[in-house]
Amino acid sequence: MTLNQQFIDLGNATRELIGLLNEADERFWVMCMQRALPKIEDHELAGATLVLGCYGGMDTFSDLQLSKDLIDSDPVRYRNLNGRLDHLRTKTFEAARSIAARQTW
Repeated sequence: MTLNQQFIDLGNATRELIGLLNEADERFWVMCMQRALPKIEDHELAGATLVLGCYGGMDTFSDLQLSKDLIDSDPVRYRNLNGRLDHLRTKTFEAARSIAARQTW
């Protein structure tokens, strides 16, 4: 896959993730991902690096659970939101990592 296509994939995944985070009113993480998006769209390594910086460690994006207030009141919606989050979080991480791991630029 070309570097250009990798950036396109990362941009698409990041936009999907921002949409989900907006839906769940996760303003902090929306801000973090929106900060990376212009750099991703400009095909800058810094965009992938900003995304990767959100992952790993305690209380990071890797640990996020959406809409915890729905656990009891709407458990199906809670599971659906977090299932979508798990999928998009992995997709975005893998897209960013594939760019950052490239040997040549």
